[in-house]
Amino acid sequence: MKIHTIPLLALAACVLPSSALHAQEARTVRFRTLCLEQTAGVTSVHLPAAKSGADAVEVPLYTGSLSPEIVGNFTGKEAVFTGAPGADGKPAVMAKVALASSSRQFFLFLPAKSGGAKPYEVMAFDDDTDSFKPGHIRSINLAPVPVRFTIAGKASPPVPPSKQMIFPQAAKKDDYNMYPVVVDFASAGDKWFKGYSASWKASDTRREIVITLIDPKFKQPVVKCYPDLPPWLAATP
Repeated sequence: MKIHTIPLLALAACVLPSSALHAQEARTVRFRTLCLEQTAGVTSVHLPAAKSGADAVEVPLYTGSLSPEIVGNFTGKEAVFTGAPGADGKPAVMAKVALASSSRQFFLFLPAKSGGAKPYEVMAFDDDTDSFKPGHIRSINLAPVPVRFTIAGKASPPVPPSKQMIFPQAAKKDDYNMYPVVVDFASAGDKWFKGYSASWKASDTRREIVITLIDPKFKQPVVKCYPDLPPWLAATP
């Protein structure tokens, strides 16, 4: 029986592509967060250090507006957020989410459903200005029913539960650069009921993030609006 030997250089050539593949999986992502409601006394979380000897990255959970931009390094396809170390000395996992595709992302933190192993659930969205352009509206529907927007008299397609939709602000404005917005929630029998009505100021540079839900205690529609001027655009001379 012949035994074929493989030179060490050839063996290294077999191993290196696998190592290179793992290196390619490492990603640097600039992200911002928004927390719908803080829970379990957790007001910030951490990203584990991407390499040995580095510090974990603190991630504040802002509730009134989006956080400042944070730089995170990810070695896999998920963002894993941790808290303080547990009894075993290891940091407890507070939330995790599959990363979106962009190098700029937005993480929306939600209180986890009762009985969940982690205090938060997270949704990840592409946040670059090609995916979400200035002058546009991002609707994130957390309600158990579809919602629709009527913008300056023109109705959007219904936004299904647990989905997002992006559409432009109104082309038609009044003399004060304002336009009316109505948000309707689907009801039984193919009917809709009004959950929100207001006038918005148009902007070619600002984006609007709108979160719709049903209040779990009072069972009433809730519409939360977060004007967003991307900080990397504001910093551009």
